[in-house]
Amino acid sequence: MNNTPLFSKVLLLEDDESHAFLIRRALKGIVDEVLLHTSLGRALEALPEFEGDLVISDLNLPDSRETLHIEQMKQLRPDLPIMVLTSSTSLEDAVTAMKSGAHDFLVKNFDSDFKEVLQLSLSRLFTSLELEREKLKFQREMNVLRVAIENSSDAMAVVEGSGEVRYCNRAFSSFAARCGGSPTRVTDMFSDAVKRKSELEREIATALSTLERGGVWKSEIIFSDDPDAAFDIGVSSLTGEFGAESRDSERSFVVWVRDISEAKRREKFQREIISTTTHDLKGPLGAILISCELLTPLVEDKQRAKDLVLRVESSARNSLNIIDEFLSARRIEEGTFILRPSEQDIAQIIEEVLADYRAITLARSQTLSFTHPQSRVLAKIDRLGFARVLGNLLSNAVKFTPKEGAIEVSLEARPDEFQVAVKDSGSGLDAAEVQRVFDRFSRLERHSGIKGSGIGLYVVRSIVTAHGGRIDVTSQAGQGSEFKVSLPLNPPVNAHGELISLDFN
Repeated sequence: MNNTPLFSKVLLLEDDESHAFLIRRALKGIVDEVLLHTSLGRALEALPEFEGDLVISDLNLPDSRETLHIEQMKQLRPDLPIMVLTSSTSLEDAVTAMKSGAHDFLVKNFDSDFKEVLQLSLSRLFTSLELEREKLKFQREMNVLRVAIENSSDAMAVVEGSGEVRYCNRAFSSFAARCGGSPTRVTDMFSDAVKRKSELEREIATALSTLERGGVWKSEIIFSDDPDAAFDIGVSSLTGEFGAESRDSERSFVVWVRDISEAKRREKFQREIISTTTHDLKGPLGAILISCELLTPLVEDKQRAKDLVLRVESSARNSLNIIDEFLSARRIEEGTFILRPSEQDIAQIIEEVLADYRAITLARSQTLSFTHPQSRVLAKIDRLGFARVLGNLLSNAVKFTPKEGAIEVSLEARPDEFQVAVKDSGSGLDAAEVQRVFDRFSRLERHSGIKGSGIGLYVVRSIVTAHGGRIDVTSQAGQGSEFKVSLPLNPPVNAHGELISLDFN
């Protein structure tokens, strides 16, 4: 037997002192403390304040009739388990005691095995009580969960692979009613009031038939009569015992729906604010930039004034680049970033972009060189988009290259494409940073002191990808970086001669 006590304190109700002695001796090792009462009256007085785990009671007491005392004790302490210990061998007495509220029944038999039998009975009772406590705890938790699910503003349903709804909360019932279709089958839940009705039903049916355990499918629901209302809908395949398949049952899925109308309205408001603000800022910044370009020749002999003009020009140009990055990123996300390629002289565009940076590199004592073929390189590209790609790469090269460093730009013509490389002698990147450099809003920790939006290279990659091209990076920390942009001479335009950037990665 395990000598670790199972019960800390037990109330023993026994009118026979010799029996009480034998019982207390048998309880050693399994009970820490035994409180003895020889009459029901004294036990009932002590019971309300009793801070123990168990009552062990004789069945026949001089001041009680049959099993009435068990009922009285259960009324006083319904939470306290009672074990009946009696000399009676009557099955009827055992049944009556259990019906009155006793948890277990054991016949007194003070032979050599009494201690072992009593301790085994108490061990069994202890296990039973533990299981009951766990069951009650689980039921309480399930009730809390059920109330939370029922009162949740998010709609939730448990469905079978056929689409039949086995359970749903009130929010799901309301949402199904709004959709106008069947509330009992998710594959028939949508009426014509829902945009993409047929497509959504097909996608849900496909998800229910193809999702692996733990898999998730998501989409968005918009109503024809209320375009400002938007809902996220998802289907999750249950895992473990809840999602286990058997011959007699299908796998289960959870369908959840969340109202994202307010989030969409906030996003729309933020986009409008960004769009309005950035457009309003571009005007005065452009004026500052032009004014700086006009002022520069007038202060050639005044080095301090020239430095200030160049600083203002650099700040204005960086601000314009950031604004263009935000506008481009927003259009990429919306699918409205349209590029219109036309035949261009690539070297000429590069020279124009380089001209914007020569004054800045001169002020930083950086060398800026450009090598290109003798013959013209003609290709169909979006002029503004290509200028933005090159401008961003040059801006980064200038920012991350120290004074007196070198920035080299080269153009190479190939049979079906051309390649532009921007190489610098700056701080460079390690392998982990190269993997993240094109992520949206990615800012490297060691470059946190350098101003930037973190979306420039995301826009660059999007423009390059839309042209059917690629961008490669070669870099080493402390040794500088080289970005190579390869673009086809004839990009894959649509019927309207357009390219649409849809790079969301």
